[in-house]
Amino acid sequence: MHSRREIDHDGLFKLLLSQFPADFLQAFFPKIYQHLELQKPEFLQQELVVKPGYRKKRADLVIKASTKGENKEAVLIHIEIQVAKREGFAKRMFKYFASLILKEDLPVIPIAVFAADHVSQKEEPTCYSVTFPFGKVLNYHFFKVELKRLFWRDYLDSKNPVALALMSKMSYAKDERVPMTLEFLKRIAKIGLGFEKERIVASFFETYVNLTENEQRQLDEELAKLDDKEVEAVQQLMTSWERRGYERGMTEGLSEGMAQGLSQGLSQGERQGQIKLLLHQVKARFGSIPPELENKFRSMPSEKLLFLSTKLLHASTLEEFKQACLS
Repeated sequence: MHSRREIDHDGLFKLLLSQFPADFLQAFFPKIYQHLELQKPEFLQQELVVKPGYRKKRADLVIKASTKGENKEAVLIHIEIQVAKREGFAKRMFKYFASLILKEDLPVIPIAVFAADHVSQKEEPTCYSVTFPFGKVLNYHFFKVELKRLFWRDYLDSKNPVALALMSKMSYAKDERVPMTLEFLKRIAKIGLGFEKERIVASFFETYVNLTENEQRQLDEELAKLDDKEVEAVQQLMTSWERRGYERGMTEGLSEGMAQGLSQGLSQGERQGQIKLLLHQVKARFGSIPPELENKFRSMPSEKLLFLSTKLLHASTLEEFKQACLS
């Protein structure tokens, strides 16, 4: 089981949303999605000081896109993930907004993703105001999605990988964990995302719906009841929790024979896809990729690339990640 301390929530969400920004907006903010051109989004990393001495100086995700239509306009989409409830969040969102306006001089679409484990008694705020007895000076609003106020079954038929992954943070009963996992597997297997994207989506889901041994047995029993076509689709999906056992083995000294078995299962094209995705992940996380690191990736075997994708989620700095690459 995962402990709360071990989970890098920001890293997991940023990895998922940076890989599927259009799918995220389409699932939860369709009006914004319809207004924007998102075929070639550009990811920016911004050092935004919101409070002197505050540990978190980076906005979680900043995407540069453009509006649709004849008069295309460049815009920024700022997505901030909030897992634990903290006072002053709306004010911090405004500070990010103001900093982005000052640095980039572009319109900003601010979005907050509230991903707490429990539904709060009050809805999360979407406004920061500055008011005096003689009048209002500021009335700043941002968009939000509170995942725990959504019901997972409402997103089952979306065929949207982000919506399916985020079911793991929506509202569900304890006895629904197994059926939800089963439905997730069936649908992700049918979408056909490809090896690396499936891994990202499955890893995210499994982190937040980490089945017990008893629940895993129940899931196996349910999988055995599927028809041949569905069984084949699910079997072709190398699920995150199977891969996690491999990754744990890597950190604990897994035998070379087993590691090579996974590596040989990937074609050269799939390995190139691994490299491309890892480069994208590093840039999304830290803002840049040292040339020597990029060259090192290209000479690494598939099992090492897979191992580094996991390490990336837990690295706080680029230097820390570079040390993992050299080990």
